[in-house]
Amino acid sequence: MKRKILILCLLLSVSILLAGTEFDKIKDSISEFTLENGLKFILIEDHSVPIASFVTYANVGASDERIGIYGISHFLEHLAFKGTSEIGTKNVKKEKIIFSKMGKIFSQIKAERGQIKPDKQKIEELFQKLNDMKKEVSQYVVPNEFTTILNKNGVVGLNAGTGCDSTSYYFSLPSNKLELWAYLESSRFKDPVFREFYKERQVIKEERRTTTENKPIGKCIEEFQSLAFKDQPYRQSVIGPISNIDNISRQDVNDYFNKYYVAKNMAIGVAGDVTVAQLKEVAKKYFSKIPMGRKIGRRVTIDPPQAGEKRLTMYENSQPWLIIGYHCPSVLNKDFIKMQLLKYVISDGRSSRLQKKIMIKNRSAMYIGSFAGFPGDKYPGLYLLYTLANRGHSNESLEKEILFEIDDLKKNPISKEELLSAKTRMKVDLIREYESDSSLLSALLKFEMVIGSWENCFSSFSDLEKITALELQDVVKKYMGVNSRVIVKIEKKKEAVK
Repeated sequence: MKRKILILCLLLSVSILLAGTEFDKIKDSISEFTLENGLKFILIEDHSVPIASFVTYANVGASDERIGIYGISHFLEHLAFKGTSEIGTKNVKKEKIIFSKMGKIFSQIKAERGQIKPDKQKIEELFQKLNDMKKEVSQYVVPNEFTTILNKNGVVGLNAGTGCDSTSYYFSLPSNKLELWAYLESSRFKDPVFREFYKERQVIKEERRTTTENKPIGKCIEEFQSLAFKDQPYRQSVIGPISNIDNISRQDVNDYFNKYYVAKNMAIGVAGDVTVAQLKEVAKKYFSKIPMGRKIGRRVTIDPPQAGEKRLTMYENSQPWLIIGYHCPSVLNKDFIKMQLLKYVISDGRSSRLQKKIMIKNRSAMYIGSFAGFPGDKYPGLYLLYTLANRGHSNESLEKEILFEIDDLKKNPISKEELLSAKTRMKVDLIREYESDSSLLSALLKFEMVIGSWENCFSSFSDLEKITALELQDVVKKYMGVNSRVIVKIEKKKEAVK
């Protein structure tokens, strides 16, 4: 036991040393400035290699949507790659004339769909007109030109992601392409043209079918969200339901873009071989014309406490899945980091309780995982546990084992050794995460936009160090009760009771 404690202490000392020295260097290399329109820039200088990474963070996601346009944040993310008035077109004026006509036809389709008795033949005829116009406008489109330009200039990691809380766009380029980045990135946020709109709608619908409708665990997660949240913004999935995707119009996207993609509701991070002077020069030249707008405030609708445990069983041709969630606070709450630390006690790593018990000892599960902040952490969300039963084992037995460990955490504080191990592994994970420029930039931008300052990103280590075993026990008691619990299972269809 003494040898084990010594090793843990050594690991912790190394992680603290690394965190202290490396993150002090990183903080010293960070600069920030804000343009007159309110757009914030954060720069991490690193001249070791001639590469620069870029992240644009938009403070908008699925939690900002409403009935009728669920899925629009993700839809807009796709359209942000379709070019501008200068990129992706042979004749933007003719394009926009046809777009206007298409918009009017789609409005007629929506109006007819909204009738008590929709005229199906009329809708089909209108869709035929719309398809004819899609063919007409395609002659003016230069497909994927935005991406092609970047590929020709050595882009790496070009991608984007939409979540419940935000949307991010990121890629890396040789640092001598800084001005090209500034021109392209600013153009798609001050002069976007949402071309190939109806074509992209079909791409998104296919994505939904692939990730959700034809995938049991995808359906399970979506049902889990709708069951767990009553009034809160996290009730709907990021991709949205087909009925909403089908009815989003180009005007809906324009209105949504104009509200949320404004300078004060965005932030941009740059890391690599770029100086403050260089970044300021291109920022003022290219990004100053993005409309100022306003930073979108937080939604105030919060779910009331659950009246009791919620359960749902789905029957699918699938391996048995078990998902358990407990309502937990947002990232703004001082208890959130304690909930983050819990995963290293409960499920993360071979020394965690459930890995040792249900994967190594009993072999009752093929996988076990957990984390705080599902499906987002800007608002109160869930502490999520998920596991996949091994052959010959059931969801019922796994549930008993998991709930036993949760109850034990309520009754007995964890040992000093267990707390030390959990803290060490969490710190090591943070260090690894921040080794990547794009991951560190994303974290800095999130802390800036959601918490109020990017500097809070580095306070995780000192906050983590202060957590005691009794405090961990208190958060388990406070948030992981029966009335806070949501359980969804996938059982094989043959087990269904008719």
